[in-house]
Amino acid sequence: MKTARILLLSDEEYPLYSKSWTPASFQGIDLIISCGDLPTRYLEFIADRFDGYVLYVPGNHDRNYVTHPPLGCVNIDEKIFTWKGLRFLGLGGTMWYNDGPWQYSEKEMKKRIRKLWFPLLKSSGFDILVTHAPAFGHYDGKDRCHTGFQSFNELIERYRPLFFFHGHIHLNYGEFPRRYTIDETVAINGYKRCIVTVPLPDEEDTHVFDADARELIEEQSRPRPEDRI
Repeated sequence: MKTARILLLSDEEYPLYSKSWTPASFQGIDLIISCGDLPTRYLEFIADRFDGYVLYVPGNHDRNYVTHPPLGCVNIDEKIFTWKGLRFLGLGGTMWYNDGPWQYSEKEMKKRIRKLWFPLLKSSGFDILVTHAPAFGHYDGKDRCHTGFQSFNELIERYRPLFFFHGHIHLNYGEFPRRYTIDETVAINGYKRCIVTVPLPDEEDTHVFDADARELIEEQSRPRPEDRI
């Protein structure tokens, strides 16, 4: 079975990838994804030193992305991006709370998703959902800003992606898990940093996974010592 190691980043800088960076910092990493709320300079520093794609979706604090999006990175917000046969659907932003950029009501998020009907049809769905906000009712917050989107639950129920990557909920806010499941989809909070091993399709244009892929996916849902902040 072919696999890839994905580094998730979100919400707070991690010293190993900035001021404490060494040439070994990204050793063994195949792809980097920012789930939002990270400074432009931080992502540009990473993109300049990592030999591969750095994908991102914007968070509610990424106002500077409006005029200065991170150079060298790929914005996958409202897009389907395919890498080594894996189909990533990006949906940045949070629930509306103060009229800032990348804030949406539930109705507005549903409208954004409806606009993607043709890319979703053309790609026959997606394998990994990448967002900033969590899904409603799954370790989201009680305040409006940190409330998740019900439309993400509907996307997961309809398309049954392998993984759901998000940020926004800082793990030091309370008893929030790094890894959990929504139905059969493994959800991972990328707060600060988290490394995930994912299966790759047998052939890049088929979206068919090896028989052992489900075991690997289930393994990624289990807590591990390196997940601690």
